[in-house]
Amino acid sequence: MADARWRPALPTDLTPIAGWIETPAALERWAGPGLSWPTDGNTLWREIDGPNPNSISFCLESESRPAAFGQLVIKGERHYHLARIIVSPAQRRRGLGEVLCRRLLAEARQRRAERITLNVFADNQPAIDLYRRLGFVNQGAIDTRGIQPMQLRQFAINGDSADL
Repeated sequence: MADARWRPALPTDLTPIAGWIETPAALERWAGPGLSWPTDGNTLWREIDGPNPNSISFCLESESRPAAFGQLVIKGERHYHLARIIVSPAQRRRGLGEVLCRRLLAEARQRRAERITLNVFADNQPAIDLYRRLGFVNQGAIDTRGIQPMQLRQFAINGDSADL
Protein backbone atom coordinates (compact mmCIF):
# COMPACT_ATOMS: atom_id res chain seq x y z
CA MET A 1 0.00 0.00 0.00
CA ALA A 2 2.30 2.70 -1.31
CA ASP A 3 -0.11 5.59 -0.80
CA ALA A 4 -0.34 5.16 3.00
CA ARG A 5 1.55 7.76 5.04
CA TRP A 6 3.05 6.82 8.43
CA ARG A 7 2.68 9.33 11.25
CA PRO A 8 2.05 9.69 14.98
CA ALA A 9 -1.64 9.26 15.72
CA LEU A 10 -3.72 12.23 16.80
CA PRO A 11 -6.71 12.23 19.16
CA THR A 12 -8.93 13.16 16.20
CA ASP A 13 -7.93 9.91 14.44
CA LEU A 14 -9.93 7.94 16.99
CA THR A 15 -13.25 9.38 15.80
CA PRO A 16 -13.32 7.37 12.54
CA ILE A 17 -11.59 4.43 14.23
CA ALA A 18 -14.37 4.27 16.85
CA GLY A 19 -16.74 3.81 13.89
CA TRP A 20 -14.82 0.73 12.74
CA ILE A 21 -15.75 -1.06 15.97
CA GLU A 22 -19.32 -2.31 15.74
CA THR A 23 -20.00 -4.05 19.05
CA PRO A 24 -18.91 -3.98 22.70
CA ALA A 25 -17.37 -7.43 22.19
CA ALA A 26 -15.33 -6.17 19.22
CA LEU A 27 -14.14 -3.21 21.30
CA GLU A 28 -13.04 -5.51 24.11
CA ARG A 29 -11.22 -7.83 21.71
CA TRP A 30 -9.39 -4.89 20.16
CA ALA A 31 -8.62 -2.69 23.15
CA GLY A 32 -9.19 -4.75 26.28
CA PRO A 33 -11.87 -4.93 28.96
CA GLY A 34 -13.45 -2.06 30.84
CA LEU A 35 -13.91 0.48 28.05
CA SER A 36 -17.04 2.57 27.60
CA TRP A 37 -19.71 1.51 25.13
CA PRO A 38 -20.94 3.08 23.03
CA THR A 39 -17.68 4.88 22.45
CA ASP A 40 -16.54 7.95 20.60
CA GLY A 41 -13.15 9.24 19.52
CA ASN A 42 -12.39 11.41 22.56
CA THR A 43 -13.42 8.75 25.07
CA LEU A 44 -11.56 6.06 23.17
CA TRP A 45 -8.35 8.15 23.05
CA ARG A 46 -8.48 8.67 26.82
CA GLU A 47 -9.30 5.05 27.59
CA ILE A 48 -6.60 3.45 25.44
CA ASP A 49 -3.88 5.57 26.99
CA GLY A 50 -3.52 7.91 24.03
CA PRO A 51 -2.05 10.66 26.25
CA ASN A 52 0.05 8.18 28.30
CA PRO A 53 3.79 8.54 27.56
CA ASN A 54 4.15 4.73 27.83
CA SER A 55 1.73 4.23 24.93
CA ILE A 56 3.01 5.56 21.63
CA SER A 57 0.24 5.65 19.01
CA PHE A 58 0.75 5.60 15.26
CA CYS A 59 -1.45 5.83 12.22
CA LEU A 60 -1.24 4.96 8.56
CA GLU A 61 -3.16 7.58 6.65
CA SER A 62 -4.65 7.22 3.19
CA GLU A 63 -6.54 9.99 1.40
CA SER A 64 -6.21 12.21 4.51
CA ARG A 65 -8.01 9.67 6.71
CA PRO A 66 -6.76 7.01 9.11
CA ALA A 67 -6.47 3.67 7.37
CA ALA A 68 -4.76 1.74 10.19
CA PHE A 69 -3.78 2.35 13.81
CA GLY A 70 -1.46 0.67 16.28
CA GLN A 71 0.45 1.30 19.48
CA LEU A 72 3.83 0.56 20.96
CA VAL A 73 3.43 0.15 24.69
CA ILE A 74 6.55 0.46 26.81
CA LYS A 75 6.48 -2.53 29.17
CA GLY A 76 9.93 -2.10 30.66
CA GLU A 77 13.42 -1.02 29.79
CA ARG A 78 13.81 -1.83 26.08
CA HIS A 79 10.65 -3.99 26.11
CA TYR A 80 8.01 -2.86 23.62
CA HIS A 81 4.59 -4.41 23.12
CA LEU A 82 2.56 -4.06 19.91
CA ALA A 83 -1.03 -3.30 20.84
CA ARG A 84 -4.41 -2.22 19.54
CA ILE A 85 -3.67 -2.94 15.92
CA ILE A 86 -6.63 -2.22 13.67
CA VAL A 87 -7.18 -1.64 9.96
CA SER A 88 -10.13 0.15 8.42
CA PRO A 89 -12.74 -2.39 7.29
CA ALA A 90 -12.60 -0.81 3.81
CA GLN A 91 -8.83 -1.39 3.63
CA ARG A 92 -8.58 -4.96 4.95
CA ARG A 93 -7.01 -7.84 3.01
CA ARG A 94 -4.73 -5.44 1.10
CA GLY A 95 -1.53 -5.81 3.13
CA LEU A 96 -2.00 -2.68 5.21
CA GLY A 97 -1.87 -4.61 8.49
CA GLU A 98 1.54 -5.95 7.53
CA VAL A 99 2.77 -2.47 6.57
CA LEU A 100 1.54 -1.16 9.92
CA CYS A 101 3.20 -3.96 11.90
CA ARG A 102 6.49 -3.61 10.03
CA ARG A 103 6.51 0.11 10.79
CA LEU A 104 5.76 -0.56 14.47
CA LEU A 105 8.63 -3.07 14.58
CA ALA A 106 10.95 -0.55 12.92
CA GLU A 107 9.95 2.05 15.53
CA ALA A 108 10.67 -0.41 18.35
CA ARG A 109 14.05 -1.30 16.88
CA GLN A 110 14.91 2.37 16.40
CA ARG A 111 14.24 2.78 20.12
CA ARG A 112 16.74 -0.04 20.75
CA ALA A 113 14.21 -2.70 21.73
CA GLU A 114 15.62 -5.84 23.27
CA ARG A 115 12.22 -7.52 23.54
CA ILE A 116 9.11 -7.12 21.39
CA THR A 117 5.86 -8.82 22.33
CA LEU A 118 2.17 -8.83 21.43
CA ASN A 119 -1.03 -10.62 22.36
CA VAL A 120 -3.49 -12.12 19.91
CA PHE A 121 -6.72 -14.03 20.31
CA ALA A 122 -6.00 -17.67 19.50
CA ASP A 123 -9.02 -17.81 17.16
CA ASN A 124 -7.76 -14.89 15.04
CA GLN A 125 -5.92 -17.00 12.46
CA PRO A 126 -5.31 -14.23 9.90
CA ALA A 127 -3.54 -12.13 12.57
CA ILE A 128 -1.57 -15.14 13.83
CA ASP A 129 -0.45 -15.91 10.27
CA LEU A 130 0.71 -12.31 9.84
CA TYR A 131 2.60 -12.29 13.13
CA ARG A 132 4.33 -15.58 12.28
CA ARG A 133 5.40 -14.15 8.90
CA LEU A 134 6.89 -11.22 10.80
CA GLY A 135 8.88 -13.59 13.02
CA PHE A 136 6.75 -13.90 16.14
CA VAL A 137 6.53 -17.17 18.06
CA ASN A 138 4.23 -18.34 20.85
CA GLN A 139 5.49 -17.27 24.25
CA GLY A 140 3.57 -19.09 26.96
CA ALA A 141 0.13 -20.61 27.21
CA ILE A 142 -3.19 -19.29 25.96
CA ASP A 143 -4.94 -17.57 28.87
CA THR A 144 -8.54 -17.98 30.07
CA ARG A 145 -9.75 -15.23 27.69
CA GLY A 146 -8.23 -17.09 24.72
CA ILE A 147 -5.24 -14.78 24.31
CA GLN A 148 -1.96 -16.16 22.99
CA PRO A 149 1.12 -14.16 24.02
CA MET A 150 3.79 -13.94 21.32
CA GLN A 151 7.33 -12.63 21.16
CA LEU A 152 9.53 -11.70 18.24
CA ARG A 153 11.68 -14.76 17.55
CA GLN A 154 15.02 -12.93 17.59
CA PHE A 155 14.34 -12.02 21.22
CA ALA A 156 12.67 -15.29 22.29
CA ILE A 157 14.61 -17.18 24.94
CA ASN A 158 12.05 -19.70 26.13
CA GLY A 159 9.66 -19.84 23.17
CA ASP A 160 7.55 -22.89 22.55
CA SER A 161 9.88 -25.46 21.04
CA ALA A 162 7.44 -26.17 18.21
CA ASP A 163 7.82 -22.58 17.08
CA LEU A 164 11.60 -22.28 17.23
